[in-house]
Amino acid sequence: MQNEQIISLTSLRTDQKLEESIQSLSNQKLDMYRPDFSRFLRFCQVENRKPDYDALEKYLHHSIVDQRVKLSTFNRRFAGVQFYLMHVLNLTQTEEQKKRIKLIRQLYNTEDYIRLKAMRGVRAERQEEVLQLINRYDTNKKADIRKRAICFVNLITANRPSEMVRLKVSDFDLTHRTVLVTLKKQGEMKEKRLTLECVKAIEKYLNTFNLQPTDYFVGGADRWGNYRNRMITERSYNRLIHEWLGFAPYTLRKTQITHMHRKHADLPTIAKQSGHKSLQTISEHYLEVDYSEVDEFL
Repeated sequence: MQNEQIISLTSLRTDQKLEESIQSLSNQKLDMYRPDFSRFLRFCQVENRKPDYDALEKYLHHSIVDQRVKLSTFNRRFAGVQFYLMHVLNLTQTEEQKKRIKLIRQLYNTEDYIRLKAMRGVRAERQEEVLQLINRYDTNKKADIRKRAICFVNLITANRPSEMVRLKVSDFDLTHRTVLVTLKKQGEMKEKRLTLECVKAIEKYLNTFNLQPTDYFVGGADRWGNYRNRMITERSYNRLIHEWLGFAPYTLRKTQITHMHRKHADLPTIAKQSGHKSLQTISEHYLEVDYSEVDEFL
């Protein structure tokens, strides 16, 4: 009888942990999509509509025709509202409703709205020019040593800001010139390669600040330049890189991707270093924004 009670309590704890994990993941998505659903609710209130898939059709059509939002915004709005309708209001989308929303999205293929489909991202720079900016910090000043190592790693790994702020010292294997990167977007770890010069910059940084395996690689710093072991926000990281180099971190990512492409790396190789799952995304959103090769023939 006592064993049965112990097993029962153990099972309850296991069940509770599972439910807490599921609820935590669900809450993260709810927070992520809340602004889009709030916008949808305001539309429903103005139009005196019930928040359901029928109203979603009207809302998406209004987004294109009246608000002229870009395709990327349309897709985000659709994903956010759909998540709430399914998981909060427990509504089920019919096959007919799915077809109708697909047809609405095809408005972006028509002459009236095709310009809303175009993607204009951050421009890539020449890698050698970016390296010149980074190497301005090749000094023995503590603050410069930190800046150079962080910028170097961001460039060579083509990391997103969300990946940079999560890097820990233990993620680096400097002997084999690799780093394990937490891909927040995909929910997995990815091994990326480092150059020898990048490894040297990292070693100098780790030794100068006496960083430990559990420390965050980027971390924080006070106004005197003293390192603080904490994960900074992506917004703070964006501000730092812009302050140090004069442009956003995504310029480093796009610069490295286009540099590898110029050196004739194939898309799977580029994807392995950049952490992309979709080769189409690399081709459409990264390589098309680089006009340097076109400029050579003009």
